[in-house]
Amino acid sequence: MSRVIDVFASFLLVAAAASFAFGVYALGSRQDFKALYLLIVGALALRASTDMLRPRGGGQ
Repeated sequence: MSRVIDVFASFLLVAAAASFAFGVYALGSRQDFKALYLLIVGALALRASTDMLRPRGGGQ
């Protein structure tokens, strides 16, 4: 199950990078609302990805 979560987190990381890239492109095209939406989606995907990939403290 851990492997599936890692793959999903990696997918979210790639999706966040793509969303940021399309958001910057939309800013250059003067599509403000689309750019804002894509940048917010990218930020949320990046946060979710890093929360999933962050090592958890194990009590040993």
